[in-house]
Amino acid sequence: MKKIIGKSLIVIGAGIILLTAYTNYNVEKNNNDLVKEFEKNIQNNKNSESKQIEKGKEKTINNNQDVIAILEIPKIDLKVAVKEGTDQKTLDYSVGHFDQTQMPGQYGNFAVAGHRNYTSNKFFSNLDELQKGDNIVVHTLDEKYTYIVDSKEVVTPDKVEVLDSDENKKMITLITCTPKYVGTHRLVVNGYIE
Repeated sequence: MKKIIGKSLIVIGAGIILLTAYTNYNVEKNNNDLVKEFEKNIQNNKNSESKQIEKGKEKTINNNQDVIAILEIPKIDLKVAVKEGTDQKTLDYSVGHFDQTQMPGQYGNFAVAGHRNYTSNKFFSNLDELQKGDNIVVHTLDEKYTYIVDSKEVVTPDKVEVLDSDENKKMITLITCTPKYVGTHRLVVNGYIE
């Protein structure tokens, strides 16, 4: 009987590990596809703009309407698609833009949320490694914005004022649950365009 229980537990454990590995693979593949498509759209947009400027017109191309930008953080080797919204479906496969906050490069606060666990996705897994002075790069169809990390703090989930804007600054706020796997608090990283 003990052998049957032991073997059953091994099979269940292996199944959990395989399911987690498959989920992570699927999330990474989906993100890589979104990033590649958006980067292709950026290039197409640049090519189209040069042609349109010759004709006196301007046009923006985005074949993937869900993705609004690519977030790149060189220090933690992150390049992830940013989608509009912070619902669970969005955060399962990308990071999400709080729709009540500003867009990249605008005055005010461009706020983004993401997971940092290994069961759904881990895009913000190493966000705690960022330090003052590190770069956060946001690529839109038209521009590239480089924010400089200014601060990092841990707050309780009810501290929604982290989404507030300073209309005199171009800000970014990255938010994730902390500690890993528990998520009782929020890790908040702020940056500014100088």
